[in-house]
Amino acid sequence: MEAYKFKAKVSENGTIVVPSGFDVKNKEVEVIILDEVIQNASKKNIKEFLDKFSGIAIGIDADQAKWEYLKEKHNL
Repeated sequence: MEAYKFKAKVSENGTIVVPSGFDVKNKEVEVIILDEVIQNASKKNIKEFLDKFSGIAIGIDADQAKWEYLKEKHNL
């Protein structure tokens, strides 16, 4: 099964228009609906999550690990 991704808006009567170029007539398809409200988490929520779970691995200094990563990435 091939996968395609596109954005569409559900009309007031509940229909979704598939963009031209997708030949899906008379084919069985799987539809996954993602509500953008869920996807667009606020930066505050992301920061709270990172603050809560950063350094969760016991015995790992998060700041030291970040520094090592940056040193390697930038060839310092």
